[in-house]
Amino acid sequence: IAEQMDPQQKILLEVVYEALEYAGYSVSQLRGSSTAVFVGQMTDDYYDLLLRDVDNIPQYAGTGSARSVVANRISYFFDWKGPSMNIDTACSSSLVALHQAVQSLRVGETELAVVAGVNLILGPEHYITESKVRCPMPDNYAFLTITQLHMLSPAGRSRMWDARADGYARGEGFAALILKKLDQAIADRDHIECIVRETGVNQDGRTFGLTVPSAASQAALIQSTYSKCGLDCTKEEDRCQYFEAHATST
Repeated sequence: IAEQMDPQQKILLEVVYEALEYAGYSVSQLRGSSTAVFVGQMTDDYYDLLLRDVDNIPQYAGTGSARSVVANRISYFFDWKGPSMNIDTACSSSLVALHQAVQSLRVGETELAVVAGVNLILGPEHYITESKVRCPMPDNYAFLTITQLHMLSPAGRSRMWDARADGYARGEGFAALILKKLDQAIADRDHIECIVRETGVNQDGRTFGLTVPSAASQAALIQSTYSKCGLDCTKEEDRCQYFEAHATST
């Protein structure tokens, strides 16, 4: 059966186990608990590979490559009974998964949440489709001299916040985080790496094209997220000192 599974499913099982181990939890400690799982995933190239030979699609191709199963397989394997879901919001998938985990903890759906992100490149299909996608812009757009841009960088580099930006470069990676409410983590004497003060999600609404971001919507989201945690981004002392972001900056 393992040979018929998307490698993303198999690797995530290992990564989640490592995250639990690093956080000081054993598998037996959490077995049967309401632990939640939120996975950000955009692609499933393995399924595309299977479809290239439809006469020999394996018996477990459905469950082995379905996106809906990725988070649920983790819950199944570890015997966790909290919310479990895959989230696909393209390049922001794992960030939105983190947001959903925070909300789940706050409303009491779970006492511990696992957040994971996964992306593995196994075929050329997404390179082909994304190289064909064009982002329409108004002719007077401040920093563009052409009216259309390809999504992928011809140079193969993501230059976020850079005047030389000409698209983004795809990459692979896996990560998992263990989240808990701060007061409970302190009471349980957990090893705390960092504190998530606030998260936020919105949508750009109607722009010049489906794939074109809205600077105004993004600024509004940053301001509202700051405000929810008692910070004012117009004050120098409240401004962020370090930014870490996904390369498309959407």
